[in-house]
Amino acid sequence: MLAVTGCSPTIERPLGAGPSSAPSGDVPSGAPSPNRSSAAPAVDTLRPTTRPVDDRTGAQRNRPFVVNGIEVVSADHPVASGFRPRVTGDAPLTPEAAKAFTSMRKAIERAGLRVFVVSAYRSHTGQKALYAHVLATMGRAYTTKYVAVPGTSEHQTGLAVDLRSPSGRGTSFNRTREWRWLRAHAHNYGFVLRYPKGLTKVTGIGFEPWHWRYVGVERARAIRALGAEMTIEQYLRLA
Repeated sequence: MLAVTGCSPTIERPLGAGPSSAPSGDVPSGAPSPNRSSAAPAVDTLRPTTRPVDDRTGAQRNRPFVVNGIEVVSADHPVASGFRPRVTGDAPLTPEAAKAFTSMRKAIERAGLRVFVVSAYRSHTGQKALYAHVLATMGRAYTTKYVAVPGTSEHQTGLAVDLRSPSGRGTSFNRTREWRWLRAHAHNYGFVLRYPKGLTKVTGIGFEPWHWRYVGVERARAIRALGAEMTIEQYLRLA
């Protein structure tokens, strides 16, 4: 979820030092061919056949709700303050997510594009401080739409990253070439757009073009194969 557009504490790391101009065309090159690598399994054995039930109680909430290998953290599936994943790097992610992100970064660079990390892992304490800061500076309506209550933010998993480009951030990021590249290729590196436009009733979160979530390549391809706007909730039959 949003680190907060234009007013939050941020960490910004350049992900690629190539030229700022991209090759011509709506979708820049630089990733594996979608025709070769984006097909989902013929039979999606990763997707649950029935609606999963989150029956964690007490200390069990020190771990996220996991459905078929996907950690789900949201208002409906909160995690306790005791949850602390192992993360690595200056813009910290779990080791697996960090490795995948590095591969995607190199592909972005080969496409002649650049992105910056606005926010990656945030602890429960960090999320609490962010929520209070945004509430005080931006008001309740904005905070409710874009900032998760502590314990309900995907950033606490170490699997989510907020991005911007030299030409756009926050609600303008989806008007950039970098965003179009991510839409076309991110699933080949295990990342999905977590909060698509028009699906707030499903995710509980407004459209966040900057927020990308790592779920692993096979699962990301399976989700993407069902549509560009497919959410994790819909894919896992939680909504």
